[in-house]
Amino acid sequence: MQQLRLAFVGGGNMAGAIFGGLIRSGWPPAAISVVEPWQEQRTRIAAAYPGVSLLAAADGSLAAADVVVWAVKPQSFSDAAAPCAAHVGGALQLSVMAGIRSDVIAQATGDRKSDA
Repeated sequence: MQQLRLAFVGGGNMAGAIFGGLIRSGWPPAAISVVEPWQEQRTRIAAAYPGVSLLAAADGSLAAADVVVWAVKPQSFSDAAAPCAAHVGGALQLSVMAGIRSDVIAQATGDRKSDA
């Protein structure tokens, strides 16, 4: 079975708890990408989880993700989604954001999974 590739948009405490737990359970760090604009947070993640791909901004590498986990503050979602949308529409979208409905995520990202 092929390993699912995960992308986290936001690398704060909630995201770190999720991908950290996955890594401790045996998920390969190389199968995890994190989009985190703050250098200090990227440095912390790199030190704690070597092998995780860290991005300062969304780029085409996100298109390889099978699952995208939205872990930004709800008020930052629109700003975070705009640069990601061109790359993540084919991935399963999961959210840990309070108050952002799945239809809003699908519309902002061009989610094609909901077309079925």
